[in-house]
Amino acid sequence: MQKLGRSLAQIAGRFLFLGVSVQILLGICWSVRSFGIFPEFGDSYTWLKASETLVCDDYMGIGYPLFLMLVKGIESISSIPYTFLADTVQIAVAFVAGVVFLQACGVTGRTFLCWGSLGLLTFPCAMQTHLAVLPNSLGYSFLLLELSALLRILRQDVAPLHGMFRAGIWWGLSTLFVVENRYLGLVPLVTVGLIHLWQLRKGTIEKKRIGQELLLLAAMVGILFTLVPMWQTPGSYGKAENNVSAAMMRRFCWTHMRDREEYDEWPGQLRGQLEWEDIKRAGYYAGTMEEGIQKTLEDRLGKAEAQKIFREYALYHLKTYTSDNLHQIVWDILGYGMPTVLLQLLLNGRGYDSFSGRNVDIMMTGDPRLTEVLLKYSYWWFLSGIAVMVITGIVGGILTMAVRKKDRKTQKESRQTSGNRGLFWQMTGLCVITATGMILWYTLQDAGCLDYKNGLLPGSLWLVGMILGIHKTILNDRDTEEKTE
Repeated sequence: MQKLGRSLAQIAGRFLFLGVSVQILLGICWSVRSFGIFPEFGDSYTWLKASETLVCDDYMGIGYPLFLMLVKGIESISSIPYTFLADTVQIAVAFVAGVVFLQACGVTGRTFLCWGSLGLLTFPCAMQTHLAVLPNSLGYSFLLLELSALLRILRQDVAPLHGMFRAGIWWGLSTLFVVENRYLGLVPLVTVGLIHLWQLRKGTIEKKRIGQELLLLAAMVGILFTLVPMWQTPGSYGKAENNVSAAMMRRFCWTHMRDREEYDEWPGQLRGQLEWEDIKRAGYYAGTMEEGIQKTLEDRLGKAEAQKIFREYALYHLKTYTSDNLHQIVWDILGYGMPTVLLQLLLNGRGYDSFSGRNVDIMMTGDPRLTEVLLKYSYWWFLSGIAVMVITGIVGGILTMAVRKKDRKTQKESRQTSGNRGLFWQMTGLCVITATGMILWYTLQDAGCLDYKNGLLPGSLWLVGMILGIHKTILNDRDTEEKTE
């Protein structure tokens, strides 16, 4: 039975290896056709403007304007297009981050590490982001490096305080580029702290070490949360202040702002705040509420009173259209969690209009036919790869249980490997909790704004699982066979 299980695992591993390799080839071809082209994302112009003035509102980090200022300065003295420089740096940082992350997950071998990092790099959603004039690429790469440092702490590859300090540095850099990472990047740090508190309760870790880690974490939080407001000037780009009340209104109201009959049923105090034409204009285009009706209310009523009105709008729509809101929230959660499936649905004319649909249009600028092939393949490959992993895992688990009942020696070995299983679940939990936090954050920020560029980590982790499966079934089993011989 052990030979049968090993044979099935190797077949699955070779299938996954072939699937990732095809994706890498298609992704490289697509990147060659798109390299250096300026993608017409609306936000790109805002970032270019910020690079000239270094003025940022509370939706922006200061890191990317500084980066663009640097590459544009190099362009002025070398005649190398700044888009070429930006794309090169973003791809290089993403590649290195992929290698470091896979190493932290236990992957060995230079060739395999490079191959695995190319797999993460050519993931279609990530590849487009790395070739865009947007901060999402570098923010994602630094967040991946933060996770790598924390995984090494769990694996006990580095001194805990040194690892926590490195993670804090990467957390700070990711926040400089994507400002919401000050919250999203805090999630894995807190998760590791909770794991260590649980280990303290079991007596496997010293109380002094926990105290030092918590003190270091508190210092990093204090420094970062103090620095961020220093570079922000709320309202400098004509948007309302970014807060929970404004996000609630955007999330729960936008879908029902295009029907005059629904507007007429609103309570009088809500209809009295804004004219129907203003409401209808905001309902036509997602992602415009903060610079439209929310900014209007904020200027008219003041920030405190405007936030109160935002909450009233949000609560009314949540109560009145509960099922619609829940349906759209679930859809956005699935979209951020499985972006390649979402993109194929958009290509097939299904789903609903979102920023991701606009992303696909921009992705086709370089080579429409190749883009269509890449997205269709990624959709098929994603579903097939997940199915193979699930089926292999179930069959392997059944065979392992059957062997354990018959072989006492295997039972002893299984007890010896229980520590490895505990480490596996800690590392998996850290990544899943971080990805879940990211999915929920962006889902609750707005309605109709599903944008896979903001959630690269959840989509990439599926691919990481496949790469680790290939490493375990092919390389590790090959090493085991050679040692046996």
